[in-house]
Amino acid sequence: MRILPTFLRRRVSRDDLSGMETVSEGWNTYAGQHEKQSGTDLDVRLGDEWNKPEVIGVEVPADRIVSHLDEKIFKSFLGSSKVILEIGSGGGRFTEVLLPKCEKLIASDTSPAMLSLLKKRFGTTAKIEYVLLDGQGLGSIPDQAVDAVFSYGVFVHLQHWDIYNYLMEVRRILKPGGKAIIQHANTFSALGWNKFNHDLKHSLNRHKLSWSFTLMTPEIMRAFSHQAGLVLEDCVTDLVKRDGISLLRKSNP
Repeated sequence: MRILPTFLRRRVSRDDLSGMETVSEGWNTYAGQHEKQSGTDLDVRLGDEWNKPEVIGVEVPADRIVSHLDEKIFKSFLGSSKVILEIGSGGGRFTEVLLPKCEKLIASDTSPAMLSLLKKRFGTTAKIEYVLLDGQGLGSIPDQAVDAVFSYGVFVHLQHWDIYNYLMEVRRILKPGGKAIIQHANTFSALGWNKFNHDLKHSLNRHKLSWSFTLMTPEIMRAFSHQAGLVLEDCVTDLVKRDGISLLRKSNP
């Protein structure tokens, strides 16, 4: 529960608070609505609605986007690992391609409803550990416990403090030499600027909306990564032309 300052508790009504949900709360609501509408139809998968080539700038059909990115980036950079942590697994759009790359996948999310959808899709198996995060970091994951970290469709929505905090947490939980793939906004690309302008009219004079994109560039991501103690080896901007996909590594001591 969020604790508001005293003056806000006195002056803000329940109706006023309807527009002040956190990013986590917003996506939990979204997942709950999806689960209610789809019912037991497991073929209606949350996340597939974002596979729009013309919107994100990918030159393959919608049903090939995930496999295309896997072939071009994920597979070669990640290789195979003992343990992978996925931050913000959502409905499992990318979980599916991560599973063959590791002995164990820690599928984490701040939304209980998202994890519910994920469990329906992948079931109970020793290969997947489902972890509910608190939105404050990765506190339930021990130091140097994972070989790789993956996150797609999450950092685009996080505020800069959260981005930097998660990057510091990524460094903490990665083993020396460990890798991370983080997708994020690339605001000043042509399609990124389209998204910025789309969000503009909905975002004036209010708190961050759960679905809006945070201003981000490869240069800012590089600076944040450096401050967090990670090396940004590359930021891929030509495969998903709206966004950036940063390839990070934790240096050996």
